[in-house]
Amino acid sequence: HFRISPDGQYRATRTPLLRDSVSYTMNGKAAVKRNLSDQVNADRIGSLMLYHYPTTWNHVLIDHAVTFRVLPLGPEETMLTTKWLVHKDAVEGVDYDPHELAHVWMETNEQDRRIVEENAFGIRSPSYEPGPYSELHEGGTIQFVQWYADFLEPRLAGDGKSRLKNVA
Repeated sequence: HFRISPDGQYRATRTPLLRDSVSYTMNGKAAVKRNLSDQVNADRIGSLMLYHYPTTWNHVLIDHAVTFRVLPLGPEETMLTTKWLVHKDAVEGVDYDPHELAHVWMETNEQDRRIVEENAFGIRSPSYEPGPYSELHEGGTIQFVQWYADFLEPRLAGDGKSRLKNVA
């Protein structure tokens, strides 16, 4: 179940992974030999995803966590920072291979970068005309636009108070 705070800024969901997968690796096996926490005695916990709109999201798995931060640098440039967290006593090269740990997200980030850049190229075209978002395929985008509009509205009115409504 996807939980969203009343103002839409904080979101959380826990999801199972497919088949016998326990981690975000090419083969679904753990990328780190030591679980992220010594307190968890489960083999399969799925993924806990935590979001702080509009710039950060995190995935917590049994063996590691990965965090993303998106920082707009200007109207056409954004910096993405991705960090991987492992057990405090895990030793690089012994308990995990950094390439295996990061591979899935490095590939995903590269694919996403290409999609965003190609989309921006199309939007800059003189023949581009905006249209409605697809409720079937672009629900996250619709939620973001609504959150952003609700966030800006009171600030543009000059009162600086937040009157955000639930976007869930």
